[in-house]
Amino acid sequence: MINNDQLIHKTFVTNIQFKSHTIHNFWKNEGDRTLNIYERIGSLLMLTTTENELYSKVSAWESELADWFNQEIESIQKQKEAFMENAGLEESPEVMTPSSYESSVPVCYPVTWKLLTLIQTLDNEIAELENLWLTGFITDLGRHENSNRAIGLLRKLVAKISNATSSGKDRSGGRFKSTQLISLIRGGLELYVDDSLILKQNEEIKAKASIKNKEKKTDSKSTSLDSPTADSKNETEQSSDSKVNAA
Repeated sequence: MINNDQLIHKTFVTNIQFKSHTIHNFWKNEGDRTLNIYERIGSLLMLTTTENELYSKVSAWESELADWFNQEIESIQKQKEAFMENAGLEESPEVMTPSSYESSVPVCYPVTWKLLTLIQTLDNEIAELENLWLTGFITDLGRHENSNRAIGLLRKLVAKISNATSSGKDRSGGRFKSTQLISLIRGGLELYVDDSLILKQNEEIKAKASIKNKEKKTDSKSTSLDSPTADSKNETEQSSDSKVNAA
């Protein structure tokens, strides 16, 4: 049960009834992290609402992520259809699913509904593969490989969002800040789905940050050398005192 005292945003709580053991187990163990990372998109959309260019960029990125995810699900679906064809089945067998395959999900941003749609679509496909295994039409290895594939897909989604928005992470190891990331997007930062492009841009950002740090250290040393030291100040004061005494 969600405690109201722990809430930061207004929250709507919905229940998901999973059909597959695989996705239910994933959500039980990694659902909170998945939801927290995906909510970065919701935060970015909310804070850029009045900036059409930035809002469109974030919205387009979210759509590209969904397209990529759905393409991966289609690949899993084709694998399932191949199993069914080999078994001479027109539809997957019906099996009993525990009522405990349910979870309460807090919705803090409307975009969360899109995430839940993606997860439930994947859940449906994996559930049918599990049903085929349970009724003897898929081997243990086949079930294992497809379950791992589904979990890997969800983790890849989280990784893509996390890596693409890592520039919004406080460099001192603090929390992710949407405002910091939005500032960088205004400056030309792109939101990519392709892992190689994400990696390349992150490396460029690190390189620029490293150069800036070196320049700051150089400027600091230069300022330190130009400033009179305590000893030189004392010498100047003593020289002035001797001139006064001589007069």
